[in-house]
Amino acid sequence: MAEVSEVVEDIVGSTAQCPRALLEIVRLKQKDEYTYLHSVAVCTLMINVARQLGKSEAEVFDYGLAGLFHDLGKMCVDQAILDKPGRLDESEFDAVRSHPVHGHDILARTPGVPAIALDVCRHHHERPDGRGYPSGLSGVELSEAARLGAICDVYDALTSDRAYKDAWSPSKAMTAMWGWEGQFDRELLFAFMQSVGVFAEGLVVELDGDRLGLVLAPKNEGQRSRVLVFFCTATGRPMVAKDATTAGKRDSVAVLAPVDPQAHGIGPEQCHEALLRGAGWAQRPIATLAV
Repeated sequence: MAEVSEVVEDIVGSTAQCPRALLEIVRLKQKDEYTYLHSVAVCTLMINVARQLGKSEAEVFDYGLAGLFHDLGKMCVDQAILDKPGRLDESEFDAVRSHPVHGHDILARTPGVPAIALDVCRHHHERPDGRGYPSGLSGVELSEAARLGAICDVYDALTSDRAYKDAWSPSKAMTAMWGWEGQFDRELLFAFMQSVGVFAEGLVVELDGDRLGLVLAPKNEGQRSRVLVFFCTATGRPMVAKDATTAGKRDSVAVLAPVDPQAHGIGPEQCHEALLRGAGWAQRPIATLAV
């Protein structure tokens, strides 16, 4: 009951702060069920990563509202375009690309909407490399909230079933997103990974206890990532590889940061599960680690 009461208190606070905008969300549900559910999911992801970054509860609340309202402009996009199972033509893409501006216009006319929500609504399709829309902003022109909104938006879209694609597993989505150069803020993307406990497969990471690990695919879809612990940074020597999880179990590890293995004398070509599990890995002299 305590947890449920907190949810209700949040809803009460939200409706008090900007009731008209929340009524628009209810209308959005009537227009497009997927966009409504996606908005609720992005709200949840934004709250989660905001807490991971140590934001105040007031900021967490605003980040959650920003996630909830980010796609409100899709109310102004033709339903046939939203539901189209095939590839959109250029005019249809243009209609979809207009939704951040339409959503911003709706929110700007609504009393009580925090500035973060307006920002995320308009800029969640911008990219750090300047190749996004609607304004082609880049780098420091994009706020932290907008960059996080982009991450949460794409992650939930990739892991959801749509008319034109099946849902990807969380691990597959995160691995793809990490590999898309220029689309996301890498530091914030890693913080997002930490917040959901799923990391890009093949990534070498710093772990608690002065260790390095290689991220492996989960054994089952939907589970958190597995990590193969293989190196001690305190001694600068290989370890007998052992499995760990990021799921808070007895054998779990805390994933602290992405690491360039070459900084520890380890060639990238050596960071493969089969090699690290091999009998000779832990006995390998440090001088021969870098190939």
